Amino acid sequence: MVIRLFLDNRVWVLLLLPAVLSLYLVSFLFGFDDIYGLNKATISIIEPFLHQSPSAHILAHFLMLLINALALNWIFNSYEFLEKNTYIISLLYLIFTSFFHNWGDPSWLFVAHLCSIFGFGVLFSIKPQQNAKKQAFNAGFLFGLSLFFETSFVLLLPVLLVLLMILRGGQIRELLLLIIGYSMPFGFYMSLYFLANHTFPDFPLPVSSFYKPNWFETICLAIVVALFGFSLLGLRARLGKASLRLKKQTQILTVFMFLCAALGLATLFFWGQAALLSLLVLPFSFYFAYALLSSSLGISSHLFFYLIFTFSVLKFALAYYSNLDF
Repeated sequence: MVIRLFLDNRVWVLLLLPAVLSLYLVSFLFGFDDIYGLNKATISIIEPFLHQSPSAHILAHFLMLLINALALNWIFNSYEFLEKNTYIISLLYLIFTSFFHNWGDPSWLFVAHLCSIFGFGVLFSIKPQQNAKKQAFNAGFLFGLSLFFETSFVLLLPVLLVLLMILRGGQIRELLLLIIGYSMPFGFYMSLYFLANHTFPDFPLPVSSFYKPNWFETICLAIVVALFGFSLLGLRARLGKASLRLKKQTQILTVFMFLCAALGLATLFFWGQAALLSLLVLPFSFYFAYALLSSSLGISSHLFFYLIFTFSVLKFALAYYSNLDF
């Protein structure tokens, strides 16, 4: 019933998103949430200001997750990943991100997500046969803004260069403009800091340390791997009747998904930081929608959806009653 409501073109179902988020919040109040890694808070240039006000950062989490879900769904519908509008993307985003954040921990991660979502929107607007200097700069600038909120996203620069090369080939000027756009917010921050303090800032970087997930986090990682598999199956089912434009868009997302999976797992196991891995929820949300619509996958994708939805809500209490040492 839930899947059918969100798959149809019924914009009013977006009003149910706050209720879905409230399920996670209520569950958190009876237990506690946890995210992977040694570094529980987001490593950001901008120092979190919500530590002294728990209710404020919980409200900020609530609003940012809601805004990101709506923005990602808007990107999906605007660039016609399906022939009709659907609102399942927003629901999938909320469910999948529940494995990567902690209501009780101040974090800027989802502000970085929002920058990345709009950055993807600019990349999808690039047409192979047209000049894309403006879009290359704008996409780089938007992804560059995310560095203020999550410094590990600096590893995205080579990924973005690969994506632009897929879209436009070896257009050197456009690649340089993407690099300039990506570096501009960072350079602007350094200039202001130097003028104000006559010294360059110390940037918060992860400390290299091998991280071994506990068994509960291993279950969560196994779910992420299963989502990866279902996403590929959903993509395969969709590509059979896809237009050339859609194939190019999904090619970008697929390359991004594989590169982020590799970089995300590396930063998790060697830095104890899962911010990059959390970006997988962007392509997962798109591709799992295809899996839910696929007749070949049938009831298996629907059953998996309800299983992970149930687990994502109950994991707060499960973590608490399992007496896990995080």
